Amino acid sequence: MKARAEHMTDNKRVRITVWSFGPGESTEQHVHGLDYVVVPVTGGTFCVTTPNGEVSAMTQELGVPYFRSAGAEHDVTNDSDEDAVFVEIELK
Repeated sequence: MKARAEHMTDNKRVRITVWSFGPGESTEQHVHGLDYVVVPVTGGTFCVTTPNGEVSAMTQELGVPYFRSAGAEHDVTNDSDEDAVFVEIELK
């Protein structure tokens, strides 16, 4: 199943999206066209899959933001038994 994306702000400087995942839900494969910051709301464990099938585990810590560069291409799946939420802030 697909995670839910709620677009909060989209202006000439940033795009802010709240991502909400039930257990096993994913973003589906996508490419980030912009640099972005992720702020975990709940924390959680995720499985990240690249287009070539490479899989890695990622743990988000509640309230600990991180930065990623444009060009990242992946599918992100909630790999826990709990709901997970994070805020994605894309920098234009």
